[in-house]
Amino acid sequence: MNFLDYIDEERAEAYRLFAYLFMNIPHIEHIEQFEEFAQVEIKDTYEEICEDFIHLFINDNLPNYEAYYKAELYKDIPINRSLDDVQHFYWTAGVAIDEEIDLPPDHISMELLFMSYLIEQNLKDLQIEFARRLCEWIPLFCDALYEKANTDFYKEVAYSLKEFVLSECEDVSE
Repeated sequence: MNFLDYIDEERAEAYRLFAYLFMNIPHIEHIEQFEEFAQVEIKDTYEEICEDFIHLFINDNLPNYEAYYKAELYKDIPINRSLDDVQHFYWTAGVAIDEEIDLPPDHISMELLFMSYLIEQNLKDLQIEFARRLCEWIPLFCDALYEKANTDFYKEVAYSLKEFVLSECEDVSE
């Protein structure tokens, strides 16, 4: 199946769901939506999932922003990538980030929500360009998440997000 042949509404919903799972401690509804999406049954308690979120993302055990992973990828190559780079995508699509949002523009949630927006607005060229960008770093993030997660829930999220993004990567490289 081709990247642009996916049912756009389902793709947008998947990106949004993953974004919500990394933005804050997930709501039970999001956990249930994820179980349905990934076709898995989560055995972890809600409290265990909340504790794992705090362990992973609040206590800074796992960086969840693009600049960290790009720096790792290109550490041996002199390259100047900045947050302006991701901001450029937002501006090109006519998106301004509300100052009340307390997340950097390259936070995984922001980028996944942005991809959902690009799909909903049918901005296909920007979708392809931005998907290539996500393909560079999201798999690395997912590997780190899988390794550091204490719950099966976040291990499943890591596995599912990586598979989802890699399938999108295959389609944009054709």
